Amino acid sequence: MLGIQRLKRLVPGSLKQRVLRLLSTVLRFNKYGFNYRGNTNGITFLSDGSNPTFFGYHDKTPFSADGSKILAMSIEADDRKPESECTPMKLGYFKKNEIGSFENQFTPFAETSTWCFQQGCMLQWHPLHANTQVVFNQLVGGKYGSVVFDIEKNEIIREHNLPVYSLDPTGRFAATLNFSRLGRLRPGYGYGLIPDQTEGVAAPENDGLYLLDLETGKAKLMISLAMLASDNGNPEDEHYVNHASFSPDSKNLVFFHIWLTKEKKRKIRFCCYDLHANTYSVLEKHKIVSHFCWMNDSQILASTKLPDEKMKLSIYNISNGESKEILELPNGDTHPMQSPVNKNIFILDSYPDKLRDQHLFVLDMNKLQIKKIASFYSPFKYTGQVRCDLHPRWDREGKYVVVDSAMDGRRKMFLVNVPDFE
Repeated sequence: MLGIQRLKRLVPGSLKQRVLRLLSTVLRFNKYGFNYRGNTNGITFLSDGSNPTFFGYHDKTPFSADGSKILAMSIEADDRKPESECTPMKLGYFKKNEIGSFENQFTPFAETSTWCFQQGCMLQWHPLHANTQVVFNQLVGGKYGSVVFDIEKNEIIREHNLPVYSLDPTGRFAATLNFSRLGRLRPGYGYGLIPDQTEGVAAPENDGLYLLDLETGKAKLMISLAMLASDNGNPEDEHYVNHASFSPDSKNLVFFHIWLTKEKKRKIRFCCYDLHANTYSVLEKHKIVSHFCWMNDSQILASTKLPDEKMKLSIYNISNGESKEILELPNGDTHPMQSPVNKNIFILDSYPDKLRDQHLFVLDMNKLQIKKIASFYSPFKYTGQVRCDLHPRWDREGKYVVVDSAMDGRRKMFLVNVPDFE
């Protein structure tokens, strides 16, 4: 029997966690696969050979408009180490063949060194040219910037002196923020190549949430961290913004206002900025809002939690400020994304359970029913900053989702056929 000290070295954590992890390891010896039942029907893996391959966050689709390509990112560095962030990364895609299946052949077209494990380099299709042009973050003039790249011409067609966080559906504007500050205060979401010049300033007046005009290249500070801190009555804490997302009609921008208390506790407000009125409102300040997606121009589906309660799905209405809980999540927090075809269908995921399984679900909003369609094992080394969330993302036709998973020891992308919901 293993000695206690050796067990502690092999399986870190509390005694209960060690027992569960050891049990999980024994059960999965040579069984790194989709759920322990071995069900791999309708699932295809995509990878750049032995290189860790992934896409990033759940708020954008890697599928081209015609469905012929899936964007991806590939690194040679160890994807289990935080210091691997911002090492050279290849950007590329997987292509559909003549019989309609995606080939496991990575086609690179560019490189970047500004990326993180949770959100990548913000690689995404240009809203107006979603078959030929992509947008991603890259060093421009030695500073964080972004480029528009034409994959057919194989060239950069436009550069911006600021990085992008999210693009509006018209392709005219981008939301952006200080990625150095974000990386320092929320490791895994920002970048660490350039030192944060605002370090030591709790709530800078000249930093916050910006709007970048992609035609002129000009940017304006919509709302400063100083204003957010002052309005919330805690200017001494360290403040930052994250998860900025445009509404489908491009009229509003929701975001998280987050601050770290002196005790290093993270507090959050879910906010909405009216791009026409140039004002912001607070949608939620009592519950923890974790992840969300737009349902329509005025409604948002989000995973929320009150202290000492279980995670639930809630709907927020930015038009009247109202919210309501609709159901309890079966496996805790989730990353939701709405089907592009049936607006009542959502894809959901989960964090690893006690046996390190991450689950993939389909939600029928009309019936308020959730159905599990797949499970993926998550190795112990993929935790914290280097965790590999599924981050499910729909294709353009509502038939497939693609997820990131490290179930066999390194990150790969997996294409999952979504069955009809019955």
